Amino acid sequence: MRTCTHYSAEFKENILAKVFSPNGPDAVELAKQTGVPYSTLYTWIKMEKNKSVVPLKAELRPMEQSAQARLKAVLDTMDKTEEERSAYCREHGFYPAHLQTWREQVLSGLETKPSRKDKAQQKQLTNENKKLKRELNRKDKALAEVSALLILKKKADLLWGVEEEDD
Repeated sequence: MRTCTHYSAEFKENILAKVFSPNGPDAVELAKQTGVPYSTLYTWIKMEKNKSVVPLKAELRPMEQSAQARLKAVLDTMDKTEEERSAYCREHGFYPAHLQTWREQVLSGLETKPSRKDKAQQKQLTNENKKLKRELNRKDKALAEVSALLILKKKADLLWGVEEEDD
């Protein structure tokens, strides 16, 4: 049975410092020199590299930006040239088309409130829409009833035969 050799932290640090030094020996050569199995050495190198990698901050997609961030971007780029605007977009991780969309949203939000006349017209259209929907629903029911009666009449004619009326 194989026994596990435990190496001190100081020993690991010295070996890793040699591996990561600019003109240091490669891992296989260092493993031969120190007597540490190269698989162990590769594991240490891998763990050290994973430690040194700082996870990137998860960036929000452009349409997930907060309303304040969008407004700030629109205001920051309002008086800039096209080139400056493009540079700003690259720096902040979105496209100029997003800026244009956000600008339109800001402007549409600043539109004046609808007047009383517009509100009355909207209410009238809503009521008319409801009335038309009710009428359409009623006609659909009537059509379904007529088609059911027609099907029943055809079935009855097939069962009992069609009687011709004498005039």
